[in-house]
Amino acid sequence: MIYTIPFYSQNGTQFFSIINQISNYLMNFVFDIDGTLTPARQPIDPNFKSFFLEWVKNRNVYLISGSDYPKSEEQVGPEILHAVNGSFNTAGNVYYVKGKMVYRQDWDPPHELFDLLEQFLKESAYPLRAGNHIENRIGMVNFSIVGRACTMKQRKDYNNYDNEHQERARLRRIIMEKFPEIEVSIGGQISIDIYPVGKNKSQIISKINGPIHFFGDKTMEGGNDYDLAKELLNPPHKVTQVNGWQETMEILKKL
Repeated sequence: MIYTIPFYSQNGTQFFSIINQISNYLMNFVFDIDGTLTPARQPIDPNFKSFFLEWVKNRNVYLISGSDYPKSEEQVGPEILHAVNGSFNTAGNVYYVKGKMVYRQDWDPPHELFDLLEQFLKESAYPLRAGNHIENRIGMVNFSIVGRACTMKQRKDYNNYDNEHQERARLRRIIMEKFPEIEVSIGGQISIDIYPVGKNKSQIISKINGPIHFFGDKTMEGGNDYDLAKELLNPPHKVTQVNGWQETMEILKKL
């Protein structure tokens, strides 16, 4: 939480001290990408990009994403990735600073997990299979029934279907029941993220020195921002749930 301390001029006019501004510069700002800085799997808005590049100056700023680094680069561009302190990708299992990998944590998922995912693909009632359904990323697996090769319209169609039928929530429960050493979160509009217990976004807290102000769009239980958000609920940390990059921009204008 960011605190302000008022002081008064001789005529009694109230002002706010510069402590609020100082707190902003001491804070570590961490931003999810999809749905927080950009539309889902789309490039950042050009006006917001210009604003954000100016905003990050003289601040400690990190990005966190379930996607790999090349996808983050597609969305926010190399300028932002080089302007921030660093980028945690694949739920914090790999870390980049100015385009260079600093560390990575690999995972060898059990083959039975892939068998189960293939079974889901065969049995799902959703009719479309667009391709690229299972991505074995650094430290995690991303799975999508409709497939990451889908068009934006197909992405929205599946998201509407999932909102009605709660398919991803059901798949999440099944995987976690069968594999107690694995945890699953719902990411973006079409997929689920799968990783070893504890290797979710919350692991980045130990990598950052000082208080954290986290911005995310899926901070509720089951979402892929939840594990990080729930660890930052108490001061001096802060969590801001947003509904799209536009809301993020409006909030940042006031900081």
